[in-house]
Amino acid sequence: MRRLPGQGCAGGRGAAAPAPGAVGGSVYAPLMVFQTLGLPVFARGESGGWGQPSLLGWLLVAAVWWGVVSLVLRAWASSGLLKSR
Repeated sequence: MRRLPGQGCAGGRGAAAPAPGAVGGSVYAPLMVFQTLGLPVFARGESGGWGQPSLLGWLLVAAVWWGVVSLVLRAWASSGLLKSR
């Protein structure tokens, strides 16, 4: 069987891309938590759907994901998975 460009070794579609809902959820889930605390995390402009994150919203999302990445790396380091051979 001949493989076409973009197909993986098993004839599939190659590496799976993250679903748009998962990417959007990783941004909007933290924003909804901060919104319930009364912080202005969404911009005032009307977008016809979900509100666009404000500058404060983007900064808070970046801070949340910085924390998630640092916790994961700390857990990997303590388990010995990051030691060089």
